[in-house]
Amino acid sequence: MKLAVLSICLPALFWSCTTTVDFPIDPAQLGDSIRSVTFTVRMPNATPQSYAMNDFAENDIKTIDVLAFRIDNITNVEYYDYRALGTDMTDVTTNEKQFKVTLVKNDTAHYRLVFLANVRTELETLSPAKNAIKAPLLTRLLSHNPGAWDVTNVTYRAFPMWGESASLMIDDNLTSLAGINLLRSVVSIEVYADHTDVTPDFTLEDVYLYNRKVYGRVAPDGIKYSVVDRKVTAPTIPTVNMTPPLNVLGPLHYAVTPSDHKLERTIYTYEADSVNPGDDFSATCLVVGGTYIPQGRKQYYRLDFMTRDGNGDFQAYRPLLRNHRYQFIVRRVTSDGHNSADSAFYDKKGNLGVEILTWNLADQNNVVVKEMHHLSLNRSDMEVTGTGTFYVGVETNHPGGWTAVRENATDTWYTVDDSQSGYMKITLNSNAPVGGRTSNILVKAGNMTKKFRLKQNHL
Repeated sequence: MKLAVLSICLPALFWSCTTTVDFPIDPAQLGDSIRSVTFTVRMPNATPQSYAMNDFAENDIKTIDVLAFRIDNITNVEYYDYRALGTDMTDVTTNEKQFKVTLVKNDTAHYRLVFLANVRTELETLSPAKNAIKAPLLTRLLSHNPGAWDVTNVTYRAFPMWGESASLMIDDNLTSLAGINLLRSVVSIEVYADHTDVTPDFTLEDVYLYNRKVYGRVAPDGIKYSVVDRKVTAPTIPTVNMTPPLNVLGPLHYAVTPSDHKLERTIYTYEADSVNPGDDFSATCLVVGGTYIPQGRKQYYRLDFMTRDGNGDFQAYRPLLRNHRYQFIVRRVTSDGHNSADSAFYDKKGNLGVEILTWNLADQNNVVVKEMHHLSLNRSDMEVTGTGTFYVGVETNHPGGWTAVRENATDTWYTVDDSQSGYMKITLNSNAPVGGRTSNILVKAGNMTKKFRLKQNHL
């Protein structure tokens, strides 16, 4: 007998009946034709600290939806079959969550499962059609945020996240699946002006975000995601389904408590493309304002997401990538800036020495975890030529904090400063001999140790 395609709702299996799931089976056979599967997802790297948006909120999942795409065994094209809703969310570890999903059993077809967190409203507005092709369907799934992201702990808006499985069969052998990586669809930006070389001359009071995107793609283009590195390699910028326009020149204003000298876990925005050198007013950037103490008045300075050449000069504007955290470390304030934020944006006069630390929040390679505490670096080694000052991001939730020392105390050709929160400062004070030289720095927190390798090449 040919079975009809029925649209049914299973209250015991799903959070609500607002969305039905099409099961191509007879209701009397439901017990043998569905699979309850337990999934474990790995959250973006977490660092519990006292921020505006705490760690729980950054990794919170209010809703989880699973889209099942059937893979054509000849063309490998992936077609949308149905949507299932996750239930029974629990925390497994600091960085892992577990939930259950009921899927339709299929012993003959391969599937790709797409995991989407905190975008149920957007999905229901999108209303995917059965047999829709995966890539163009996900192209139309957008997150929209016209203003500052709500990071208040009481009313915060949970971040959109995306992840997907490898090709699999939904058969009797599929009871659980772990190792699904979720990436936040947003960018995090922080500013630190708390170094002892800065605070005598400058007090941070305001941060402005210019040229922000107000729409973001929830899922990245497949060719822009590295499965091995668990990160995107380029931004995925929306091209359809946007009203009003994608870009807002800005600015968005964020107030800073002057005694803090920094702004952490407050600025979140969507991915942005790099722009060509010279196209300065199209680049996403910050303007910071604060009291320039030698003159006793507020001044403003532009901070750009850029790369520098070997001489420290501007080289290119860099793109902003999802699930990355960009930290502007103000190293010094050399003179006055501008009298307004707009003036600083359009004139670009700097006078701030700034280093940008970039964290891929899906990267677990540089994380040590022991006894529910963790220690992480944003890189495990550094290779430089000549002298200069460099910064390495360090984060831990150990109550005793962290320290950094040279493994070999006789390696006096550089110094390491661990006095600032969030990063260590490495200063190379002499050139390397022929053949170069290498040293290790031991970063410790409690009984955890990360070894950082520093190599200096000969000029």
